[in-house]
Amino acid sequence: MQMKQGIRILALDDSSFKKGERDNLIVGVVGRGDLIEGILSFRVAVDGDDATGKIIKKVRGSRFSGQIKLIVVNGIAIAGLNFVDIGEVSRSLRIPAVNIVRRKPHSTELSKAIRASGASAKKKLALLKKLNSEFKITKVGGFYVQCAGIKPAEFSRFLQSAMHFLRLAHLIASGVAIGESRGRI
Repeated sequence: MQMKQGIRILALDDSSFKKGERDNLIVGVVGRGDLIEGILSFRVAVDGDDATGKIIKKVRGSRFSGQIKLIVVNGIAIAGLNFVDIGEVSRSLRIPAVNIVRRKPHSTELSKAIRASGASAKKKLALLKKLNSEFKITKVGGFYVQCAGIKPAEFSRFLQSAMHFLRLAHLIASGVAIGESRGRI
């Protein structure tokens, strides 16, 4: 089934954090077209394993729950090495989920970081392998995406809006966390 233009998108990004912090702020922007309709926020453990569950819980508990038709996350991991299982998010919420990054991901570098962290390394490596085998990394409009529940060609129709809301989530998260927005997605 093809999705129509003007759907509500939830774009999620994490704030920066300092070494030793236990949790990290996640900000979500809900919007349609160019219109921002709401902001969601929650916290996840730095290098933890609760990102997927917290995203699902936050969306289900939100007043936007039945309206969000696409979730976009900045990267495969948030709050350091807290991986988002876009397949689980998509299946649980019955809507497409996409992770998107500007630069091509390097799984070997990510694997090294996971091993060095020691934080549930075996479990995280297995999840990384599963996500990379289940969801092919594809280039769409200059960005690298992994799509669950939507084909990359169809997602390209929503890329501009998704990136607009993702950028806003990034600016809000960094502005709240460090007092001033900085960086780019």
